[in-house]
Amino acid sequence: MYLRCLVPECESANSTDYSPAWLGGALAAGGREQRCSRRAPADPQLPCAADSFADELLPCDRWLYASNDTIVAEFNLACQEWKRTLVGTIHNIGMLVSLPILGYVSDRWGRKRALVLSCTLVGAIGSLKAFSISYEMYVIVEFLETVAGASSFPAAYILTIELLGQDKRVLTTAFLGITLVLGGLSFALLAKTFPYFRTFILVVYPPSLLFISYIYFLPESIRWLLSKGRKEEALEIVMKAAKMNNVTLSDETIRQLTSVEKVKIDEKKESEEEKGLWIQVLRSPIIMTRLAICSWWWITCTFVFYGLAINSVTLAGDKYTNYMLVVSVEIIAVVTNALVLDRIGRKTTLLIAYVVCGISCVAIIFVPTSMSWLTTLLYLVGKIAITQAFSGIYMYTSELFPTHARHSLLGFCSMVGRVGSIVAPQMPLLAIYIEWLPSVLFGATALIAGGLMLTTPETLNTRLPDTIKEAECIASQHSKPPGDKTLQQNGFTPDAQVTSKL
Repeated sequence: MYLRCLVPECESANSTDYSPAWLGGALAAGGREQRCSRRAPADPQLPCAADSFADELLPCDRWLYASNDTIVAEFNLACQEWKRTLVGTIHNIGMLVSLPILGYVSDRWGRKRALVLSCTLVGAIGSLKAFSISYEMYVIVEFLETVAGASSFPAAYILTIELLGQDKRVLTTAFLGITLVLGGLSFALLAKTFPYFRTFILVVYPPSLLFISYIYFLPESIRWLLSKGRKEEALEIVMKAAKMNNVTLSDETIRQLTSVEKVKIDEKKESEEEKGLWIQVLRSPIIMTRLAICSWWWITCTFVFYGLAINSVTLAGDKYTNYMLVVSVEIIAVVTNALVLDRIGRKTTLLIAYVVCGISCVAIIFVPTSMSWLTTLLYLVGKIAITQAFSGIYMYTSELFPTHARHSLLGFCSMVGRVGSIVAPQMPLLAIYIEWLPSVLFGATALIAGGLMLTTPETLNTRLPDTIKEAECIASQHSKPPGDKTLQQNGFTPDAQVTSKL
């Protein structure tokens, strides 16, 4: 937003002329000094003119804002850069806290409860920001809101892929990716329609309270219920879905669901769970290695994705339109994933995405300044590629870990990934000293992530693992083709036809 120092000898706080003729002489050269200091008048009795100011600089105590709708104007943060950036830092810290907590809630008490709890709390707590009476109150509520709501998307994603069959995972990822894009576009339109931040908050947050109604009509994950031995509840959901889809379950299907011998949790698995999730993970070198690799993928995605997004604010034109254009580009990545993930596999798709992103970012530093169009093109290619990787990594990470720990381990990877989103805002500052270094860092991290993709197993056409042992053996798994109508002893995958109307 545009702001400058108020010159009380020449104007009032209600002035609407942001560029008077005398302004060039009254303010310092530019940048922070222009916002935070002004030149003293040579003679306060003389009328203001460009040459009527001395070289002596005085600190600003009041400012003129082009818009009074933002928290910068509301809390007078013009020359307190650290307070402005602290809001984003607090947001990311909130995500660090939220992801493991909600991941544990999801794996312990259910996907539906975690989703409803997260979405409802974010609506209630987020609305409080509209009533902030100070900057400190705003930051505290921002933190609490993020802790409550940062895990809503992972909870929704995991619940969805566990309800649907393995042949619907890519479709699920594409659908949720498109909804994120539509949400981003709606966000920009609402921000443009309701520019005052308090009004905007009251428009955006309260509708989330309606998620509490999901308790009554949203089914729990069948796979999670079976992993907890709650086979009667799982059977009830399957029977309801079968009735809605006019599908008759075979006697064999019902027998496998109700058979004591084939219950999802047997005595051995109960004993394993008693040892604790992280004890099991620490005892598995394969899972630990996979967890470290997945964490790097997430760091790369957040670092490059948000780093490139920050650069979009430098584009000329209306900020709302620019934001919508950058968000719209992400549809290309989502659609591409929908077309190729089930054809060429997860590994190949993500490997290409990371490599293309890395090459595009590094190539930017070699583009002559006279070819700005090429810089923009490479930027967009890199943005599309990292968005494709970000979208696909949700599904791929979920497929690499077992059911009873899936949300916790996905949450851990996402939590570690927040390191990237914390570092990304510092890249413009780094560019002041070494202009080409941010692009090299973006490119290098993406290329390393692509290389690590070669070390993990392909999960195309494999069912979701339910135990640590099954997760370790994904590479050797011979799954049945999509559309298989049977229940498997150690991994119930609901028939897509049955669950399509859940």
